[in-house]
Amino acid sequence: MQIAYDGGCRFTAACRSHTITIDQPLDNGGEDSGMTPPELMAASLAGCIAHYVARYCTQAGIDTTGLAVGCDWQVVDDPKRIGSFTVEVELPELPANRRKAVERVANQCLIHATLMHPPLMNVIVK
Repeated sequence: MQIAYDGGCRFTAACRSHTITIDQPLDNGGEDSGMTPPELMAASLAGCIAHYVARYCTQAGIDTTGLAVGCDWQVVDDPKRIGSFTVEVELPELPANRRKAVERVANQCLIHATLMHPPLMNVIVK
């Protein structure tokens, strides 16, 4: 993963053969040409949960029609950070007797586990 500065508040993230534009909203000095870092973090969490749930459902023969995952977050101070995430998994065809299993799967995704057990951070400025 490499992040290149494009000027203003805009950056391009590149990984493998993919790129993502990172920016700030107009009211924060950006051009609103991409998601902000916190939005990308929420998207990563929701996307990871969606992947794990879809994979489980496919393996268990559960219809994934209408599967959608929403994610909201709250910012707290001291230090300023995301203090909580609320993730909602919508799965209209989920049988009631499989709800607990899907909750377990959702809570085991890589991003969720990483947030629950924070990794060591090493920042090196060259």
